[in-house]
Amino acid sequence: MGKFDGLFDDVVVNAKAAAAAVSQKASAVCDVSKHKLSAAEIRGEINKRLRSLGALTYKSKVNNIDLSEEISKTISEITELKENLSVINEHIASSKNQKRCPKCEAIAPKNSLFCNICGAKLDDEQKEDISDFI
Repeated sequence: MGKFDGLFDDVVVNAKAAAAAVSQKASAVCDVSKHKLSAAEIRGEINKRLRSLGALTYKSKVNNIDLSEEISKTISEITELKENLSVINEHIASSKNQKRCPKCEAIAPKNSLFCNICGAKLDDEQKEDISDFI
């Protein structure tokens, strides 16, 4: 009976290890999904602000009025949203073991030395995990 006890113990240990690995992977997938949802919301807000910027510019030119303050404010908001989107996209890429090309913003595997799209050299510094800065 001792052989079966050892075998059973091995099965239990392996099952626990597999369950832990699955749980960790599920958590990572959930995090990526949350980041993707946030990115989609930010892209929607950027598009809304871009439409507003276009309307302000049109109104300014057609009516010959100075709306430069409103235009500047909207541009600043868009810039801030794009910076936030960039951070979220870096989180997603990092979670997926990827990185972005500094030249063309294409996604590449983390261990790539050159961008698949534009051929730019990908620095070793880009291989750092973004979670180190959170």
